[in-house]
Amino acid sequence: MDFKEVICKRRSSRNFSSKPISEEVIRELIEAARLAPSGGNAQNWFFGIIKNNMTKEHLAKAAGNQEWITSAPVVIACCAKLGEDLRDVPSDDFGLLVNQTRFGEDFINYLNNYPDRKTVNTFWNNAAPLIPGEHIFLAAVNRGLSACWVGYLDIKKAGEILSLPEDVVCLFLMPIGYPNESPKDIMRKSKNEILFYEKWNQAFLE
Repeated sequence: MDFKEVICKRRSSRNFSSKPISEEVIRELIEAARLAPSGGNAQNWFFGIIKNNMTKEHLAKAAGNQEWITSAPVVIACCAKLGEDLRDVPSDDFGLLVNQTRFGEDFINYLNNYPDRKTVNTFWNNAAPLIPGEHIFLAAVNRGLSACWVGYLDIKKAGEILSLPEDVVCLFLMPIGYPNESPKDIMRKSKNEILFYEKWNQAFLE
């Protein structure tokens, strides 16, 4: 497929055939993730390839009993490695300055005083696997596969199921397979509904 066709065909699927995904294709999907950009080139992500039926069942329960997840031949666990606690970095740390600029010092101070430091660190790293994960999704569509992001997930339970180390968290699941359904077309907003030109309420110019 060309790139535009991949974008147009990308749909979330929740029902998959039992057809296996070849190791070659799985390697291709992970290579797409590996090449994704990251802030400061941190590359603080890991991806687990889950095929075992029992493990998939446990993960489905941790994801609010979404049993459809088990129909996927492969479930990818999208994980992040937790970095240094923002509370412990020096005052001139660039990451700290960026977050103070983005969210304000009051919010940063509130989080730095929150007692559960792992939860705060997890919050900061929640977006880490999103860009490489979407690379995986689009690479899957290019191979005739489909997938679905699953964010409704007991993160702590998923970590226990996957035997993750203390500094790695599973933030999302991505069941992948050959779709056993034809997802309906979704109405998308027009360009004029999502864009503004220079300043708010100035319409996008065709």
